[in-house]
Amino acid sequence: MAVLADAGAFLEALLAELKQHDLSSRTPARAERLEGWAGTAAGMRQFLRGAAADPEAEPMHTAFVPLVCREVFEDDAVLVIDGGNTAVWTNLLHENREPGAQLSTFKFGMLGAGLGQALGAQVAHPERQVYCILGDGAMGFHMQEVETAVRNHLPIVFLVICDKQWGMVKFNQCMALDPETMTAQRSLPPGKTINSDFEEIRFNEVANAMGAHGERVARGCDLKPALERCLASRKPAVIHVDVDPVAHMWAPGLDIFKAMHMEPGA
Repeated sequence: MAVLADAGAFLEALLAELKQHDLSSRTPARAERLEGWAGTAAGMRQFLRGAAADPEAEPMHTAFVPLVCREVFEDDAVLVIDGGNTAVWTNLLHENREPGAQLSTFKFGMLGAGLGQALGAQVAHPERQVYCILGDGAMGFHMQEVETAVRNHLPIVFLVICDKQWGMVKFNQCMALDPETMTAQRSLPPGKTINSDFEEIRFNEVANAMGAHGERVARGCDLKPALERCLASRKPAVIHVDVDPVAHMWAPGLDIFKAMHMEPGA
């Protein structure tokens, strides 16, 4: 049912109405569902930790990024998630421990929105840590917002997952062009896809040029010290994270993510 109203006024009226009803009878069933979902998510995280088990591998597995961030950042730190396959990996592996601590463009699929969301989150909560995990394609849309963060003294940490490709687009092209080879070898030879690869951008050097703190890492074991240096700098920071481009394409649960973005009835 469509409701034409000011969002704040509507939510206040809705809350007042809900307080007049006894919802306790629904609580056990809801708690059971939530517990089941949490168990499924925990099992998936444990499985994917095994996939990313080698901290010395270079370039690293994408799974290291949200897992290591969870070890470094505080529980109430605001995580902003931006990107295609990057968003799939991060949503699966990040564990929310506090309410109101995650932002993204769920359902809309707008690349690059995360930079602006991170700026807004840091302004709204100057006392909290804010970090953004995004793909190199997403970063390319609004990279200039790093300068905005520098100019406004917003110590956001941007972790740029760099696979030098439009990962989700390339995966779809590969499966459409040669599904047998793709399934058997997990990737197609160079040059088989259409405009889905791009040249390297050294995001850490761009960050330094803008007055931010820049880091570059290619091994999982090097990510935590890099994050700690970023936080110690007390400046906006960008970490260029080199990841395995083939592993990055095969994001788990990609079919569910794509189904979520389908138009109703499609």
